[in-house]
Amino acid sequence: MADVCVLGLGYVGLPTASLLANSGMAVLGVDIDEEVVTSLRSLKIRLGGAGLSSMVKAAIDSGNLKTSTAPERSEVFVLCVPTPVRPEGVVDLGAVEAATRSILPILKRGNLILLESTSPIGTTRGVVGRILAESGLVPGEDFDLCYCPERVLPGKTIGELINNDRILGGVTAASAQRARRVYERFTEGEILLTDDRTAEMVKLIENTYRDTNIALANSFARIAEDAGVDVWEAIALANRHPRVQIHDPGPGVGGHCLPVDPLFLAERFPDHAAMLRVAREINDGQTARILGRLRETGKLQPGDRLAILGAAYKEDIDDPRGSPAVRLAREAREAGLEVAIHDPLVKAESLDGFEVSRDLEAALKGAAATVLITPHAAYHTLSPEVFARCMSGRLIGDARNCLDAVAFRQAGFEVIVTGVGK
Repeated sequence: MADVCVLGLGYVGLPTASLLANSGMAVLGVDIDEEVVTSLRSLKIRLGGAGLSSMVKAAIDSGNLKTSTAPERSEVFVLCVPTPVRPEGVVDLGAVEAATRSILPILKRGNLILLESTSPIGTTRGVVGRILAESGLVPGEDFDLCYCPERVLPGKTIGELINNDRILGGVTAASAQRARRVYERFTEGEILLTDDRTAEMVKLIENTYRDTNIALANSFARIAEDAGVDVWEAIALANRHPRVQIHDPGPGVGGHCLPVDPLFLAERFPDHAAMLRVAREINDGQTARILGRLRETGKLQPGDRLAILGAAYKEDIDDPRGSPAVRLAREAREAGLEVAIHDPLVKAESLDGFEVSRDLEAALKGAAATVLITPHAAYHTLSPEVFARCMSGRLIGDARNCLDAVAFRQAGFEVIVTGVGK
């Protein structure tokens, strides 16, 4: 019997399982994807991130981390499964429900159940607790139940799991105290205890704040474009105020959390979510606005080729989940454009039906226009020469204020920067 059973070996589950195993606990990592389990047994780590590969290999080599496609009896169960939003904007808790039901037959008195998946308020008790209560055991009395949201930055997952403060929300104070004893094995940040519903809301507040702040920045960017102002300079100056901290504008937001978490609140509390819905609309509308500004020049017509730089949703990571680049590619295709996507890090050969290439010149070849979506470090030093050599046109869109606009204009390009008006 394992000390800990971690269900879901994705971006959070695998690092968490490895950290627990390397702390000396016997860990069973579970994933319903047989390919994930087989790859790990062969020490093939499919996920990127600083230090992740070596940490996972150390955990497996120690014998403390084993993998399976089904859970087994353990003292502690950690649920790290996805909680996506359906196209109609409704959260899909199917994976949480399935993972919970998979441990129902092996649940025993004295277990500790930890839910890490980002979830609507009330999920810990109303979904996980309700299902497990079918065993006849009472949550908070016969077994401990706690919500413990992750707060990590992709690409820096290990460091953030170790160093960030941790919020633990128990259905009882005793459940939270017991969860503390698990996380303090590897967490160096402060561990803060509360109840499960508060912890669920904290996670949603954090990402909704960021999404709303970015939408505010994008609203300022649109105003600046119409007013003939450079919003990047204006925001930098405004942020000199001691009580102002505006985020950067851009092509919208991506990833699994920021575009999703506000919808968890909007779905359950629609009367209080008007601002959250507007923020979502603003951020999701940024790619259409960028494409529109390019087409308004008259230099990008149906049938032309548009090169998109960056498939990852954030700079210097290989994760394309929810990337604005995909939304832009779809909109460009609907406008009759041919699309080419380049990314120096993303491994996917195909992304939502679009090919992703690591060959920059091949992506730029014959393009009437190029738009930069992801500010990878590799893009910051790009010179106009490679664009001039490969492109058929001379139109550049920069959604991140990343390129040297002066150098490109001197080389004969028309450069359109998000938040910079004429």
